[in-house]
Amino acid sequence: MLVCVVFLLVVNGCAGSGQKKVGAGIDHAAVDEAVFDPDLTRVAYDPTIIMKRAEGFFERKEFSEAIVEYDHFLDLHKAHKLTPYALYKTALSYVNQIQTIDRDPEPMIKARKSLERLLSKFPGSRYEADARAVHETCYNLMAQQEVYVGRFYYRTGGYLAALHRLEDVIEEYPEATDAIADALYYLALTYRKIDDLDLALEYTKKILEGHPTFEKYEETTVMLAELQVEVLPLQPATRIAKSSTDWVESLRSMLTFTH
Repeated sequence: MLVCVVFLLVVNGCAGSGQKKVGAGIDHAAVDEAVFDPDLTRVAYDPTIIMKRAEGFFERKEFSEAIVEYDHFLDLHKAHKLTPYALYKTALSYVNQIQTIDRDPEPMIKARKSLERLLSKFPGSRYEADARAVHETCYNLMAQQEVYVGRFYYRTGGYLAALHRLEDVIEEYPEATDAIADALYYLALTYRKIDDLDLALEYTKKILEGHPTFEKYEETTVMLAELQVEVLPLQPATRIAKSSTDWVESLRSMLTFTH
């Protein structure tokens, strides 16, 4: 939740820097009157009127309605001077719908798509710096959400599902450093749980070698030491003793059963 709160504070700062430069050529008084124009065609298609409605919804924090209007603008006016702005505000509307990483990921996904469209179709726009910052935060947040799901499967005993989710984080979000470290940690724990000690050891070493600032670095160091002991092969004498103990226990069980 703290991650999301910080995220929204960052986004609100970004939004401010973009909005100050937009709408200078719009006669808002005229637009207010035009919204009630009996000419429904004009109300439905005029870019200034559509933008005014979208902005009104956004300012009132009615983000779902704002998205509908921004999308309407984008459908009709793909080459308008305010098209980059509409894409930017669509993304911010989705961002403002993000709650916590255990909730629906759809707003994050759609925000990223709007930002990627803005960056690819309108390179060098006045919103580019803000868009890149918000896009990076969405990217990291989506990676953390995948880790959250993987961690949930691990804690509930769904180890194969946990491995699938956590390995996807490493493959699909290679630049999400914090999420990668978390994913490696829970991969090590999961492989240890299913007795694949070699892979558990491998992922533990990757954390210690590549993520020195990881918050669970000390716990990982302890786990490495424990794993190194666990993977040591049994000495011959120990094997004989263990075999003898197993034989005695087996014989005792047979005698008990017969009795």
